[in-house]
Amino acid sequence: MATPGKKRGRPKGPGPVRETVVALKGGAAWKAWLDEFAAHCRLGIADTIEQALLVYAKERGFREPPKR
Repeated sequence: MATPGKKRGRPKGPGPVRETVVALKGGAAWKAWLDEFAAHCRLGIADTIEQALLVYAKERGFREPPKR
């Protein structure tokens, strides 16, 4: 148990507050596919999804997103 007065969690940074934007649920096979694709791209899952969204938005003629 934490000692009284000791703050828990990550310390607040100087930048703007970030929040969870997307959470996906899927089966084990889909997760394995995503893990394999991310490894193929040499990226983490979040970066793989971010790049996929960038490409998809560009193909659709949509503007680029702000910096994450």
